[in-house]
Amino acid sequence: MKKRAQALTALSLGGILLLSACSSANTGTGGPAADSGASNSSAAAGGNQAVLDGTSKMKEQTGKLQDALSRKDLDEVKKQGKAINDIWLSYENTVRTAFPLEYTEVEKHEIPIFSASAYDKVDFDALAATAQKLMQALDALQQAKPSSSSSSELLDKAVANYEAFVKEQAKALAASTKVFAEAVKSGDMEAAKSEYTKARVYFETIEPVAESFGDLDPRIDARLADVENESQWTGYHRIEKALWADESLTGMDVYGDQLVKDTEELAAKVQDIKLDAKTMVAGAIELINEAATSKITGEEEIYSKSDLVDLAANVDGSKTVYLAIIPALNEHNTELADKLDKQFQDMEAMLLTYRKSGEYVAYDKLTTDQIREISDKLSQLSELMTQTAAIL
Repeated sequence: MKKRAQALTALSLGGILLLSACSSANTGTGGPAADSGASNSSAAAGGNQAVLDGTSKMKEQTGKLQDALSRKDLDEVKKQGKAINDIWLSYENTVRTAFPLEYTEVEKHEIPIFSASAYDKVDFDALAATAQKLMQALDALQQAKPSSSSSSELLDKAVANYEAFVKEQAKALAASTKVFAEAVKSGDMEAAKSEYTKARVYFETIEPVAESFGDLDPRIDARLADVENESQWTGYHRIEKALWADESLTGMDVYGDQLVKDTEELAAKVQDIKLDAKTMVAGAIELINEAATSKITGEEEIYSKSDLVDLAANVDGSKTVYLAIIPALNEHNTELADKLDKQFQDMEAMLLTYRKSGEYVAYDKLTTDQIREISDKLSQLSELMTQTAAIL
């Protein structure tokens, strides 16, 4: 994996909540992680000294980060975030090949920590929680043993983890939408605008799954151009128009209430979802294809101009699937894995250049050349993701 030229996309709400988020097989879920140093048995981390040494160094550096976070020392937090990333880059390829599931868990928490090193301000409490989870993931990696499972068995586990990820995202979507609706009903325009983009991240990350549920998707995500009769138009974009175009929330209470009901219904239905590797990959391909071909035009967030939020969430959702299929890529096409890894890095680094003070710039502020550059990278990513279907 090549060195990141810039910080990757921040873990903004849905952000990069990766596939192992809900796996109990790899990490604990509460309380401080136990210290398990590199002096453990050579069976730990498969006896791979590079993994043992690198993980020990990362744990030491993460401890320093936690101390800086407790003191709310921004400069030191940024310094330690970069140092952690440098260590991870020195041995992550070895981890990805030998311990793919543990790799995704570490990557999931390391990325937002590194991303924060590029910001002028950070959420110290949120980052402290992420640092604790990183420490737990590093403990799990340090104790990992070579799996006797076949790549298909590992893939089955990864798909199960992805299902859990989708279910958690759907719950978070419903909860975030409720906060958004409350802001709408209170008449607080600025709060509603802020909560709108937060809720959208969750939806856009798992959009292919949402689209599989009959008329729920159009009730939640239809644009004005999608409906024949505006009086029947509901969902996020109906309220988006009120916020940014009409500049009035009068009459929006009913739409807010309906949106809460619809997202709660979606979350409930998602809890029973069953996926397989091919369905999962097909959804990711669809997600990135749509981003590259239609969302890039600015058609999705026509009033709020928050299209970059959607595009970043689409990339995050697609990357989640890529990380899930690493076991299969390791066995069948390591070159494709390397290409995808680099392309996701490049895509995330580019998107990050459009973040100012922790938020993406309005889409109408981008030049034609900038939009074309984003489109080209999305298309390259789409082409690579399409190739993954051949290995399943």
